Amino acid sequence: MSDNNREKLLQAGVELLSEKTFSQISMDQVAESSGVSKPMIYYYFNNKEGYYKALAGHLLSIARSLNRDIFDIDISLRRNMTNYVRFRVEYVKTNPGISKAFMSIITDPNIGLLIEEMQDEFNVMRMEFIDPMFDRAIENGEILADTNRMMVMMLLNSVLIGFSMKILNEIPCHDEINPEEIVDIIFNGISACGKDK
Repeated sequence: MSDNNREKLLQAGVELLSEKTFSQISMDQVAESSGVSKPMIYYYFNNKEGYYKALAGHLLSIARSLNRDIFDIDISLRRNMTNYVRFRVEYVKTNPGISKAFMSIITDPNIGLLIEEMQDEFNVMRMEFIDPMFDRAIENGEILADTNRMMVMMLLNSVLIGFSMKILNEIPCHDEINPEEIVDIIFNGISACGKDK
């Protein structure tokens, strides 16, 4: 059996998720869109839930790969975060299909099926990118030692999800998204500068 068929099935899911929620996607649609027979879906993924988990894992591995290209341990946390915001905004504009698929996964009411898998992937990303950046920022006196890094990243990503939804749904924004301003607002709360130590 060809792994190429598995990849075609996952790619078809990404394309379908850019148009509908997972619960609206049938395995017949996946087969038709991928050009792979329906029994092959069950061969690779066992059932719809298995396919959904594999599809979410596929999207999260894309996210990890993108993050690997964005984050640089040798620059400041502020600059890394600014680069991250700039990249995410541009990515949503230039890749609306896959961005809609990401949004579909994180806003789907069936997300409960994926909590464990998503948490595992987020832990890998945390250890690979987040912790080293924050550790270095603490060592360099850029941020406070007791900074809640997960809260910072959740705030940053919540803002980005809001902007992404506006862009993807073509909701007018009164102001252009300013990555420096977003990061400055977050840094006002975590910066070691001017704080009592």
